Amino acid sequence: MRLLLTPLATLLAALVPCIASAQANTAAPEVMEKLVISGEQPGPGMWNVSKGGNVMWIVGTLSPLPQKMTWRAKNIEAVIAQSKEVLSQPGASVTASKLGYFTTLLLLPAAIETKKNPDGATLKDVLPPDIYARWLISRDKYIDGYNTEDNDIERWRPMFAAAELYSSGLKRAGLSSSNVVWPVIRDAAKRHGVKITEVNFEPTLNEPRAAVRELNKTRLADVDCLVKTMEKIETDIGNMRKRANAWAVGDIDVLRNTPADDQRAACEAVFRNASFMKKLGQQDLLSQIENTWMDAAEKALSTNTVTVAVLPIARLVAADGSIARLKAKGYAVREPDAEE
Repeated sequence: MRLLLTPLATLLAALVPCIASAQANTAAPEVMEKLVISGEQPGPGMWNVSKGGNVMWIVGTLSPLPQKMTWRAKNIEAVIAQSKEVLSQPGASVTASKLGYFTTLLLLPAAIETKKNPDGATLKDVLPPDIYARWLISRDKYIDGYNTEDNDIERWRPMFAAAELYSSGLKRAGLSSSNVVWPVIRDAAKRHGVKITEVNFEPTLNEPRAAVRELNKTRLADVDCLVKTMEKIETDIGNMRKRANAWAVGDIDVLRNTPADDQRAACEAVFRNASFMKKLGQQDLLSQIENTWMDAAEKALSTNTVTVAVLPIARLVAADGSIARLKAKGYAVREPDAEE
């Protein structure tokens, strides 16, 4: 049994994949002029990393993508059939056996409570009046069923309200954060009997029960996370659609040149600076996840003639991303051609 880190993984699953944003703007939302692509699409070509006679093909993923799109990359089946190993997109998880059965049972109920503000506080209580007024407009416009017996979002922490708003805003725009790439790659690997390696950083948690107890009773500095998410939904839907369409047809230039600032820095900072993360000993989780992938990639390149890997495309095109790090280590890199 494998548990996603909660609540960190819950938030990052919704927010970290976002890689495009406009500057803050409180004006009227932009008109959604461009339709999103639908149907079967090839996506971008694969990055080729090699050293000696060994090669790794990397598929770049993006979120969000068109809601009604399916992915069928050219030659992906043949490449996987020739490979010795497939590396998943990196993440973080905790194996229940590392915590112990009874510790897991104690943590799960406590983790569920972290979604709500401490002491029964509502968003109206924790948000500045102007931000709360803006939240009500966004909530009513994008989120259905926000105040039911099972889903009283007004009692949620701002960061979880932000994740719900982001997901609902994508849906209204014809976009989805669902992973369309990994199921195709995983199923092809299984058909061809190729080893699948889940690239997960598995931290050793210091005082996990104490950390969760502290989180349940502590208000986090997460108002800016909600503010930045509202800005993104209000101003940047068109830009997200542009990137989603570019990924679908494999336009790397658009993906590389579209601004990549987003709200995730504000949302990540909620956890990075929180005292409960010190108790867990995991203040630098994102860097450790990336280092885990780098270690897995270098190991695969040293032992496999052919490997297939999956990474967010932002980490492939960024100046300080995974491809740049591999180049600095002496690996040869060939980026996909426009016609691939």
